[in-house]
Amino acid sequence: MTLLRGTDRGGPKPPPENPDAEASLLGAMLLDTHVYDEFVRGRIAPADLSREQHRLVLDAIVALSSRGDTISFAGVQGELAARGDLDAVGGPQFLVGLMQDVPTVAHAETYATIVERTALLRRLIGTANEIARIALTRDAAQIAVDEAQKLLFAVSETSLHRDIVTLDTALRRYAEQISARSEEHPIGIATGLASLDAKTGGLQPSDLIILAGRPGLGKTSLALCIVEHAALYANKVTAVFSLEMSEMQIVQRLISMNAQIEGSRIRRGRLELTELQAINDASARLQQAPIFVEESSRLTVTNILAKARRLQAERGLDLIVIDYLQLIEGVDEDETNRVQEVAKISRALKAIARELQVPVIALSQLSRQIETRGSEPMLSDLRDSGALEQDADLVLFLWQKDVQDRRDGVVRLKLAKHRNGPTADIDLHFESQLTRFRDLGETREV
Repeated sequence: MTLLRGTDRGGPKPPPENPDAEASLLGAMLLDTHVYDEFVRGRIAPADLSREQHRLVLDAIVALSSRGDTISFAGVQGELAARGDLDAVGGPQFLVGLMQDVPTVAHAETYATIVERTALLRRLIGTANEIARIALTRDAAQIAVDEAQKLLFAVSETSLHRDIVTLDTALRRYAEQISARSEEHPIGIATGLASLDAKTGGLQPSDLIILAGRPGLGKTSLALCIVEHAALYANKVTAVFSLEMSEMQIVQRLISMNAQIEGSRIRRGRLELTELQAINDASARLQQAPIFVEESSRLTVTNILAKARRLQAERGLDLIVIDYLQLIEGVDEDETNRVQEVAKISRALKAIARELQVPVIALSQLSRQIETRGSEPMLSDLRDSGALEQDADLVLFLWQKDVQDRRDGVVRLKLAKHRNGPTADIDLHFESQLTRFRDLGETREV
């Protein structure tokens, strides 16, 4: 069975490929030894090319590079001869033709982009055919959907794989990133907590942020405060995946913090006229906010990626919040080791952040050890897996030091890990009835 059908007379359509771009890219590498390191290494493999001759030439180039040899006409010819592949590609004349037919080496990046795109499309077609086979052979529709989503996730992950690059290439990319930044157009998403934003520059694209704490300390409330600030004040499109709370509970919390009315009073429904007006005003503001909520007691990382990718395509996407990580279903149905299961989920969430280029906030539980130990949390307290502290770019802990903290409504926010900057200890005031946090500044004494 094939999914390729042409629009003319229903005939078969050839797979997407561009052998001319492949030949131009190979010729550019033979003419300029820097082309491979800058545009091909880690992006394009021999298997990504559509012609056997081209695959053999690129394989020889990869071998030369892996040994540290110079990529040149003579070097590639010698490597092909040593492998017994020189005649298979058409002899030295074929290599000469590749160089002569290059329009300009200056367009090498364009050639690489075309080759990478067509290779990805061919992989996608292969995956689509495999999905069709699954649909025809599986009795359970949900199992078929889960397997299909995993296959698509695997295709998207291939675009994240990058190999080693020269320092010169990395420096140029970094300079381009710096030049794109300015005070008027900051890269990060502000959280609304000035002390935290001062340390992190806001939540950065492709970062995985773990927000952890014991029950009752306001993890969900803090996450929703960040969502509210990002959506209302910066017009950032935010997706909230809630595996613990219902859609109505999330709405109630957002209205409570925005209208500054206690959630218990809203639940009882006995409200004064001024309070009803405040709720109407808060609802009107929130209706304009680009916040999208997905409530489900059963979600996998592939479900989250599929829904987030769709939202990004339709509306754009700036931030993902997941409440909470330990409730996400395992990647593999037969997974019995919860530590390994959470490790796979953690790596998959980081992959989602990188693919969609948005920060992902994942709420997490802390182990009970912190209660018996009676001290501030440590990275080893993250529940179920040490992979969380390894994969995360930021790890934030909510905790209270003593009875005085609980009496005063002080919750301490510990920036325990910051991959690209300093750590910090910040005091927050938690108005539990309004589910709001107020920044009290950096902790002077812990």
